[in-house]
Amino acid sequence: LTVNFTRPYAHSDLGAMANKKLAEGLKWPDDYNSPDVTFVCRRGATPCVYIQEKFPKATLRQFDDDGQVEQEVLNGNAHVLLSSQPKPAFAIFENPDVVFAPTTDPIQPGNEAFAVRKGDPDALNFFSNWILVNTANGWLDKRHDYWFGGRPWADQIAN
Repeated sequence: LTVNFTRPYAHSDLGAMANKKLAEGLKWPDDYNSPDVTFVCRRGATPCVYIQEKFPKATLRQFDDDGQVEQEVLNGNAHVLLSSQPKPAFAIFENPDVVFAPTTDPIQPGNEAFAVRKGDPDALNFFSNWILVNTANGWLDKRHDYWFGGRPWADQIAN
């Protein structure tokens, strides 16, 4: 290793977004493991590997661009996409008549941490303690909820 990692400051997961017309009546995850179901993902990304491992019978189409992946489900050309949150959640929020979340259960949870160059225990200790304090006082959870739990900030950015 050339770096050490702090304690996690956030937790992430994959999310699923399914087309309402195509996926109507399908139960997650069992009914999605079928050759009649088409998954889409961004080529080379973690969700593609996950889909191949967990849904080996399903059809998998990969694209080079996240926008293409999302559009395939929105247009009804694919049943479901897997992507890192909050992308699926935000797309569902923006298109509730077309897509839905087939599951709210964790799909593939992960942790995020700071990488600190090896040989700098003071920096590692400082950042880990900062994370500990700001987790305990709720600040990190509030920031996460603000940025990923909704879109109150969306009108402040250019499209």
